[in-house]
Amino acid sequence: MKPLELTIEGLYSYQNRQTIDFTKLTSAGLFGIFGTVGSGKSSILEAITYAIYGRTDKLNQSGDNRNYNMMNLKSNELFIDFIFETGKEQARYKSTVRGRRNSKRFEDVKAFERRAFKEHENEWLPIEVTDLEKAVGLSYENFKRTIIIPQGQFQEFLQLGNKDRTQMMKELFNLQKYEFYYKVVSLENKNNSQMQLINGQLQQLGTLDPDKVEVYNKQLKELETNIKEQNLKLVAFQKAEEQLRGLLDKIQKRDESQKALNSLLQQQPEFTKLEMRITRYEQSVAAFKHLLKSLNENRAKERSRREQILTDEAKLKLDNESIDKLTNVVERLKLQYEKRDNLRRKADELNTLIEIKELEEAVVDEAKRVEDGNKYWEETNKVVAGLKKNKDTLEKNISKLRASMPDFTLLTNIKAWYTEKHNLEKQINDTKDQLKICSDRQKELLTNKESILKDSIFNGATNLSFNKCTQYLESETSKLNKLQSDLTEYESHVLVKSRLEAFAENLKDNTPCPLCGSLHHPELFKSEDLKALQLEIKNRRLALDKKQQTVSSVSKQLSVLEVSYNELKRRAEELEKENNKSVTNYNNHSKQFVWNKYLTIEELNSAFEDMKLIQIKITTSEDELKQKVSYLNNNENKLERARLRLEELNKSLTIHKTTLHSLHQQLKTVSLKDYTEYKEDSIIEERNILLNEYKRIEKEYSHNVNLLQQKSQQRDILNGQLVANIGELKKEQSYIEDLKKNISYELDKSDFTSIKEVETLLADEIDIRAEKLRIEEFKNNILKSKSTFEQYQNEVGESKYDSDMHNQLKNEINEIKAQVGQMSEERGQINEQHKRLIKNIETQLTLQKEFKTLETRSDYIKTMKSLFKASGFVNYISSVYLQNLCNAANSRFFQLTRQKLSLEISEDNNFRIRDFMNGGKQRSVKTLSGGQTFQASLSLALALADNIQKITESNQNFFFLDEGFGSLDKESLNVVFDTLKSLRKENRIVGVISHVEEMQQEIETHLHIENDEEKGSIIQPSWSNNY
Repeated sequence: MKPLELTIEGLYSYQNRQTIDFTKLTSAGLFGIFGTVGSGKSSILEAITYAIYGRTDKLNQSGDNRNYNMMNLKSNELFIDFIFETGKEQARYKSTVRGRRNSKRFEDVKAFERRAFKEHENEWLPIEVTDLEKAVGLSYENFKRTIIIPQGQFQEFLQLGNKDRTQMMKELFNLQKYEFYYKVVSLENKNNSQMQLINGQLQQLGTLDPDKVEVYNKQLKELETNIKEQNLKLVAFQKAEEQLRGLLDKIQKRDESQKALNSLLQQQPEFTKLEMRITRYEQSVAAFKHLLKSLNENRAKERSRREQILTDEAKLKLDNESIDKLTNVVERLKLQYEKRDNLRRKADELNTLIEIKELEEAVVDEAKRVEDGNKYWEETNKVVAGLKKNKDTLEKNISKLRASMPDFTLLTNIKAWYTEKHNLEKQINDTKDQLKICSDRQKELLTNKESILKDSIFNGATNLSFNKCTQYLESETSKLNKLQSDLTEYESHVLVKSRLEAFAENLKDNTPCPLCGSLHHPELFKSEDLKALQLEIKNRRLALDKKQQTVSSVSKQLSVLEVSYNELKRRAEELEKENNKSVTNYNNHSKQFVWNKYLTIEELNSAFEDMKLIQIKITTSEDELKQKVSYLNNNENKLERARLRLEELNKSLTIHKTTLHSLHQQLKTVSLKDYTEYKEDSIIEERNILLNEYKRIEKEYSHNVNLLQQKSQQRDILNGQLVANIGELKKEQSYIEDLKKNISYELDKSDFTSIKEVETLLADEIDIRAEKLRIEEFKNNILKSKSTFEQYQNEVGESKYDSDMHNQLKNEINEIKAQVGQMSEERGQINEQHKRLIKNIETQLTLQKEFKTLETRSDYIKTMKSLFKASGFVNYISSVYLQNLCNAANSRFFQLTRQKLSLEISEDNNFRIRDFMNGGKQRSVKTLSGGQTFQASLSLALALADNIQKITESNQNFFFLDEGFGSLDKESLNVVFDTLKSLRKENRIVGVISHVEEMQQEIETHLHIENDEEKGSIIQPSWSNNY
């Protein structure tokens, strides 16, 4: 993973939007992010991890209220935009985070919205946020251990326990693929289940007798012969029974058809009478029905018309009487209606009269308040004048005290001069003492070096310098380390071979290999004599260790002497420079004294005491002045408020008087004198009476006028209806007479004796069509019955039916069927037993063969289960990976420590240190110094980064180191500087975050973070013109 660009806004101390162009930083290989503690350096890494994973270690608990605390307190929005590239193809990805504060509730910050994108043909296409973790190829925890290493976690991998480190190795290198134990357990469970199932099936089958198969065959042949004989006999009997049954059926049908025919012949007179009635009914309908119907309908209309005319004449009489009464009422109300405006006008003037009375009361009240306000203003004005006089007096006294006060800046400068003089004198004496100590110690170290060079390892070269000795020893050590590394790699291969050989011995054909899954194993692993190889490796390692201890012992002694001598030499040079500088500074400082009034420190201290006394007096006077000014301001405010209130009252009084005069002039009908003694309630009551009378007259007049108009309209409509109904009545009476004549004419033409006979016949309605169909159906039924009877009579002829013979024949047929059914059932049972026996014998043989195969497989599975138990195989693979990782880290760590220290893996898979300065003995990594711990941790981190680069198929490896380094001493810090500078020569990218100023000077390409009180954190790149 390689960062390209990061934009943040509203995150922690970042108030305004800031953008980091990582391409300029990563192109330098080694870059830094620097700033004081709390400036916002680590927030950059937190923004990156949150953009990718949506998690932070700082605020990840349920009660942390993460959304609120992550957002800047001066911001209402949070924004993170992070672009990076990863993978073999260096695909680009982008993650954005947005958050917003509730505008009404400051502490309410909604859940942040995270979105993810992938670049495709210069366009950002949305993807799932979980795809970001897949693209990086690391979990959140391993990302923090290998790519972005937060504060305090840089040493985590070095000091992790065996269990946690093994788990981390599994995740990083996907070692779960070698976890076969649970697969083998699953295979064992399935195999056992199959064995139990087959065993149960065998027990269900029980003991089987193969000889019974021939017995069943013989029984089946005998039954088959008997069934055929009985079936032939049954067919002959059934044919004879069928003939008798047919004769009986024809005789029964002949008798039934005769009964049906006789029944129909008895109904024939009734249908003849019905035909005659239908003919008479059709004549009545054709000649009279429509005339009689029309006559009855018109008679009913004529009766209804007469009733309506009588009702309308009565209503018309009542309407005329009502209209006459309403006309009189309207004439009476018209005079009152025309004079109603006088009532309205008087009521309005009474309203004005009420307003005048209210204004007169307000004018009197405001005049009184103006008078009181003037008195209050005059009294307050006198108090303000006295306070101003006291204030002026205090200000003059304070000015005099300040004028008499000594110059504080001058006294401070003089005191600083005396302090600096004392410090310079002490510094010069201390430097001289340290120079003497350094000189003596250098002579002692050179004597010790000459003694060491007399050792035979240097072949008599006694005049070698420290550098020449170190180069010679480094050359020898490199050769030994190369031999050790080759031997370790060779030993790892031998260990793997021994494990694979043991595993290969248990593989069988047709049994799946738990590593590759293959059922066939044509080329099993075969190894040479491993014990001899392991003994040889052990002897070679002992020889190399002994030689390394010898070189290490000499190297340690010279290294200690060299470091001490160089340090003393450098220290002596620094002390000499410091001493010369201190003497020069002391002489220059002495020349700067120009204050003859304060030749001694005692005179200076006395001047400071006088200044303190004056300052106390000034402070006391200023406190009194503040109280006076505050009281004065309060009274001046009161005075101003009183003035403004008086102006408002005078203005309101003038307006009210003007309004009162205008209202007096509006009175025309009402006299003010007539209502002098009236109260407001009485006036309001009289006004309401006038208004109610006005409304009553207007309402009553309008109501009666509208009612008169409605009654007149109703009378006109009713009169028109009456005239029309009288005309229609005459027409209906004429039509009725015409109908009577037509009926008499038709009656004379027919054979009916009277119209009453016709009406009686029509009263009983007949469904002519239905009745005719019923008659037709009856005639057809008689014809069919005659034909059916004659047919059955001819078929029976002279034949006779014998019931006794028929019953005997049916009984014999039933007996034969029962015998055949019994024999068929017996045959079916024997046949089923025969088939079941053959199938069970075949099943038993198959199950016994499968059970034997499963038993053999169970033995193989138990062997594999013991091999892979408790993740033994995975832990073994993990230890191999860890050893390779240690070897890769050791090649750097050994060089960084100048061949003094190396990393090794203990039997319990923990890191140990082999110390060549102390006879090549092992010790805990916790005993390393700060600088050595950094070198070891960095070597492991770089080795991990190389492996991560291979896993993710990236072109370059990259990681961030967030360490303060503030706890390291100067020597350890120099080691860190040298180590980091050596990385510039390698194809890798390392980012360092620190607050140490010296580191900023060592790393040219960097960002500097400042936390401004108003603007928040501001990022300044080292290449910026503003930096």
